[in-house]
Amino acid sequence: MSSLSREDLIELGVSFQARSLTHWSSEQLAATKGRETRLQTRGMSAAHLSGIRDLVAIVEKRQQELGESHELPPQVVALAQRLREEALGYWREAKQMAKVEFGAQPDLLARFRPGVRTGLLIASLIKELETVVPLLREHSAQLAALGANAAFLERGELLIARLKEVKLQLDAACRALPTPVDQQCHDKGLLYDLTRKLVRVGRLEFMLDPEQAAHFNFTSVRHERGVSTKPRMKNSSAAGR
Repeated sequence: MSSLSREDLIELGVSFQARSLTHWSSEQLAATKGRETRLQTRGMSAAHLSGIRDLVAIVEKRQQELGESHELPPQVVALAQRLREEALGYWREAKQMAKVEFGAQPDLLARFRPGVRTGLLIASLIKELETVVPLLREHSAQLAALGANAAFLERGELLIARLKEVKLQLDAACRALPTPVDQQCHDKGLLYDLTRKLVRVGRLEFMLDPEQAAHFNFTSVRHERGVSTKPRMKNSSAAGR
Protein backbone atom coordinates (compact mmCIF):
# COMPACT_ATOMS: atom_id res chain seq x y z
CA MET A 1 0.00 0.00 0.00
CA SER A 2 3.01 2.28 0.38
CA SER A 3 6.30 2.60 -1.46
CA LEU A 4 8.12 3.57 1.75
CA SER A 5 10.22 1.13 3.74
CA ARG A 6 9.18 -0.03 7.20
CA GLU A 7 11.97 2.10 8.68
CA ASP A 8 10.71 5.20 6.88
CA LEU A 9 7.15 4.57 8.03
CA ILE A 10 8.28 4.23 11.64
CA GLU A 11 10.22 7.49 11.37
CA LEU A 12 7.09 9.21 10.10
CA GLY A 13 4.83 7.63 12.69
CA VAL A 14 6.93 8.43 15.72
CA SER A 15 6.48 12.16 15.10
CA PHE A 16 2.68 12.18 15.27
CA GLN A 17 0.28 11.94 18.17
CA ALA A 18 -2.24 9.19 17.50
CA ARG A 19 -5.22 11.36 18.40
CA SER A 20 -4.39 14.25 16.06
CA LEU A 21 -3.37 11.89 13.27
CA THR A 22 -6.56 9.83 13.37
CA HIS A 23 -8.65 12.98 13.66
CA TRP A 24 -7.02 14.42 10.54
CA SER A 25 -7.37 11.17 8.58
CA SER A 26 -11.04 10.98 9.53
CA GLU A 27 -11.50 14.57 8.37
CA GLN A 28 -9.97 13.75 5.00
CA LEU A 29 -12.15 10.65 4.65
CA ALA A 30 -15.19 12.80 5.38
CA ALA A 31 -14.09 15.19 2.62
CA THR A 32 -14.51 12.40 0.06
CA LYS A 33 -18.27 12.15 0.66
CA GLY A 34 -20.09 13.08 -2.53
CA ARG A 35 -16.78 13.35 -4.35
CA GLU A 36 -15.97 9.64 -4.68
CA THR A 37 -16.60 9.47 -8.43
CA ARG A 38 -14.38 12.44 -9.15
CA LEU A 39 -11.60 11.02 -6.99
CA GLN A 40 -11.86 7.59 -8.60
CA THR A 41 -11.07 9.15 -11.98
CA ARG A 42 -7.70 10.07 -10.43
CA GLY A 43 -7.05 6.56 -9.15
CA MET A 44 -8.31 6.97 -5.59
CA SER A 45 -9.82 3.52 -5.16
CA ALA A 46 -12.36 2.29 -2.64
CA ALA A 47 -9.65 -0.08 -1.33
CA HIS A 48 -7.36 2.87 -0.60
CA LEU A 49 -10.09 4.66 1.35
CA SER A 50 -10.96 1.44 3.17
CA GLY A 51 -7.29 1.03 4.10
CA ILE A 52 -7.28 4.48 5.70
CA ARG A 53 -10.51 3.73 7.57
CA ASP A 54 -9.15 0.42 8.88
CA LEU A 55 -5.89 2.00 10.02
CA VAL A 56 -7.73 4.75 11.90
CA ALA A 57 -9.56 2.07 13.89
CA ILE A 58 -6.36 0.06 14.49
CA VAL A 59 -4.33 3.05 15.65
CA GLU A 60 -7.10 4.30 17.94
CA LYS A 61 -7.60 0.87 19.52
CA ARG A 62 -3.89 0.25 20.08
CA GLN A 63 -3.40 3.72 21.54
CA GLN A 64 -6.07 2.97 24.13
CA GLU A 65 -4.17 -0.20 25.02
CA LEU A 66 -0.78 1.52 25.17
CA GLY A 67 -1.98 4.52 27.14
CA GLU A 68 -0.89 8.15 27.07
CA SER A 69 2.60 7.38 28.41
CA HIS A 70 3.61 6.16 24.95
CA GLU A 71 2.28 9.23 23.15
CA LEU A 72 5.37 11.40 23.45
CA PRO A 73 8.37 10.47 21.27
CA PRO A 74 11.86 9.91 22.66
CA GLN A 75 14.02 13.00 23.15
CA VAL A 76 16.05 12.36 20.00
CA VAL A 77 12.87 12.66 17.93
CA ALA A 78 12.23 16.11 19.36
CA LEU A 79 15.81 17.10 18.62
CA ALA A 80 15.55 15.74 15.08
CA GLN A 81 12.36 17.68 14.46
CA ARG A 82 13.88 20.93 15.70
CA LEU A 83 16.93 20.48 13.46
CA ARG A 84 14.75 19.47 10.53
CA GLU A 85 12.74 22.70 10.82
CA GLU A 86 15.95 24.74 10.91
CA ALA A 87 17.32 22.92 7.86
CA LEU A 88 14.04 23.32 5.98
CA GLY A 89 14.16 27.05 6.58
CA TYR A 90 17.69 27.17 5.19
CA TRP A 91 16.72 25.04 2.18
CA ARG A 92 13.74 27.23 1.35
CA GLU A 93 15.80 30.40 1.66
CA ALA A 94 18.46 28.98 -0.67
CA LYS A 95 15.86 28.04 -3.27
CA GLN A 96 14.30 31.48 -3.07
CA MET A 97 17.71 33.05 -3.71
CA ALA A 98 18.05 30.89 -6.81
CA LYS A 99 14.60 31.93 -8.03
CA VAL A 100 15.46 35.60 -7.61
CA GLU A 101 18.83 35.42 -9.37
CA PHE A 102 18.12 32.81 -12.04
CA GLY A 103 14.42 33.33 -12.72
CA ALA A 104 15.18 34.27 -16.33
CA GLN A 105 17.53 31.30 -16.81
CA PRO A 106 15.25 28.22 -16.57
CA ASP A 107 17.96 25.68 -17.38
CA LEU A 108 20.14 26.95 -14.55
CA LEU A 109 17.23 27.37 -12.16
CA ALA A 110 16.16 23.78 -12.83
CA ARG A 111 19.43 22.57 -11.27
CA PHE A 112 18.19 23.93 -7.94
CA ARG A 113 15.06 21.72 -8.27
CA PRO A 114 12.73 24.59 -7.29
CA GLY A 115 9.54 22.51 -7.38
CA VAL A 116 10.82 19.65 -5.21
CA ARG A 117 9.37 19.00 -1.74
CA THR A 118 11.25 16.92 0.81
CA GLY A 119 8.38 15.46 2.79
CA LEU A 120 9.06 14.69 6.45
CA LEU A 121 11.94 12.23 6.20
CA ILE A 122 15.39 13.37 7.34
CA ALA A 123 17.19 11.39 4.61
CA SER A 124 15.28 13.23 1.89
CA LEU A 125 16.21 16.60 3.37
CA ILE A 126 19.87 15.60 3.59
CA LYS A 127 19.84 14.63 -0.08
CA GLU A 128 18.32 17.96 -1.07
CA LEU A 129 20.83 19.98 0.93
CA GLU A 130 23.67 17.95 -0.55
CA THR A 131 22.41 19.10 -3.94
CA VAL A 132 21.72 22.74 -3.10
CA VAL A 133 24.77 23.70 -1.02
CA PRO A 134 27.36 22.79 -3.72
CA LEU A 135 25.27 24.74 -6.25
CA LEU A 136 25.27 27.75 -3.94
CA ARG A 137 29.04 27.50 -3.72
CA GLU A 138 29.40 27.09 -7.48
CA HIS A 139 27.37 30.25 -8.11
CA SER A 140 28.43 32.19 -5.03
CA ALA A 141 29.61 35.16 -7.12
CA GLN A 142 26.06 35.79 -8.30
CA LEU A 143 24.30 34.81 -5.07
CA ALA A 144 26.48 36.42 -2.40
CA ALA A 145 24.65 39.75 -2.59
CA LEU A 146 21.39 37.91 -1.85
CA GLY A 147 22.83 36.35 1.31
CA ALA A 148 24.64 33.23 0.07
CA ASN A 149 27.93 34.41 1.55
CA ALA A 150 30.67 32.32 3.14
CA ALA A 151 28.85 32.16 6.49
CA PHE A 152 25.64 30.95 4.82
CA LEU A 153 27.51 28.25 2.91
CA GLU A 154 29.29 27.13 6.07
CA ARG A 155 25.97 26.95 7.86
CA GLY A 156 24.62 24.68 5.12
CA GLU A 157 27.55 22.30 5.45
CA LEU A 158 27.08 22.25 9.22
CA LEU A 159 23.39 21.48 8.87
CA ILE A 160 24.15 18.52 6.59
CA ALA A 161 26.60 17.12 9.14
CA ARG A 162 24.17 17.63 12.04
CA LEU A 163 21.30 16.05 10.11
CA LYS A 164 23.40 12.98 9.37
CA GLU A 165 24.32 12.68 13.04
CA VAL A 166 20.75 13.04 14.29
CA LYS A 167 19.52 10.62 11.62
CA LEU A 168 21.79 7.93 13.07
CA GLN A 169 20.52 8.69 16.57
CA LEU A 170 16.92 8.65 15.37
CA ASP A 171 17.35 5.29 13.64
CA ALA A 172 18.85 3.82 16.81
CA ALA A 173 15.99 5.19 18.94
CA CYS A 174 13.40 3.73 16.57
CA ARG A 175 15.10 0.32 16.60
CA ALA A 176 14.95 0.34 20.40
CA LEU A 177 11.17 0.85 20.57
CA PRO A 178 9.21 -1.95 22.29
CA THR A 179 7.40 -4.17 19.79
CA PRO A 180 3.87 -2.80 20.40
CA VAL A 181 5.11 0.79 20.13
CA ASP A 182 7.16 -0.08 17.06
CA GLN A 183 4.05 -1.47 15.35
CA GLN A 184 1.99 1.53 16.42
CA CYS A 185 4.56 3.89 14.92
CA HIS A 186 4.65 1.87 11.72
CA ASP A 187 0.85 1.99 11.44
CA LYS A 188 0.77 5.71 12.19
CA GLY A 189 3.37 6.28 9.48
CA LEU A 190 1.37 4.21 7.02
CA LEU A 191 -1.82 6.03 7.94
CA TYR A 192 -0.10 9.37 7.34
CA ASP A 193 1.30 8.21 4.00
CA LEU A 194 -2.04 6.90 2.72
CA THR A 195 -3.93 9.98 3.88
CA ARG A 196 -1.27 12.26 2.40
CA LYS A 197 -1.89 10.64 -0.99
CA LEU A 198 -5.63 11.21 -0.59
CA VAL A 199 -4.99 14.90 0.09
CA ARG A 200 -2.76 15.23 -2.96
CA VAL A 201 -5.26 13.46 -5.21
CA GLY A 202 -8.06 15.68 -3.92
CA ARG A 203 -6.06 18.81 -4.62
CA LEU A 204 -5.20 17.56 -8.08
CA GLU A 205 -8.78 16.76 -9.04
CA PHE A 206 -10.16 20.05 -7.72
CA MET A 207 -7.24 22.32 -8.59
CA LEU A 208 -9.56 24.52 -10.68
CA ASP A 209 -12.04 24.77 -7.81
CA PRO A 210 -10.22 26.21 -4.76
CA GLU A 211 -13.26 25.93 -2.51
CA GLN A 212 -13.49 22.19 -3.13
CA ALA A 213 -9.73 21.68 -3.01
CA ALA A 214 -9.56 23.37 0.41
CA HIS A 215 -11.35 20.38 1.94
CA PHE A 216 -8.18 18.35 1.31
CA ASN A 217 -5.47 19.73 3.57
CA PHE A 218 -2.77 19.07 6.18
CA THR A 219 -3.85 21.84 8.53
CA SER A 220 -4.79 19.95 11.69
CA VAL A 221 -2.07 17.31 11.56
CA ARG A 222 0.79 19.70 10.91
CA HIS A 223 -0.36 22.08 13.61
CA GLU A 224 -0.38 19.27 16.15
CA ARG A 225 2.80 17.38 15.41
CA GLY A 226 3.51 15.03 18.31
CA VAL A 227 6.98 16.35 19.04
CA SER A 228 8.07 17.99 22.24
CA THR A 229 9.62 21.44 21.84
CA LYS A 230 11.51 21.39 25.13
CA PRO A 231 14.86 19.80 24.17
CA ARG A 232 17.09 22.21 22.28
CA MET A 233 20.19 21.57 20.23
CA LYS A 234 23.16 23.77 21.01
CA ASN A 235 23.61 26.71 18.70
CA SER A 236 26.87 26.81 16.84
CA SER A 237 28.82 30.01 16.28
CA ALA A 238 29.32 28.75 12.72
CA ALA A 239 25.62 28.72 12.04
CA GLY A 240 25.84 31.99 10.17
CA ARG A 241 22.88 34.24 9.47
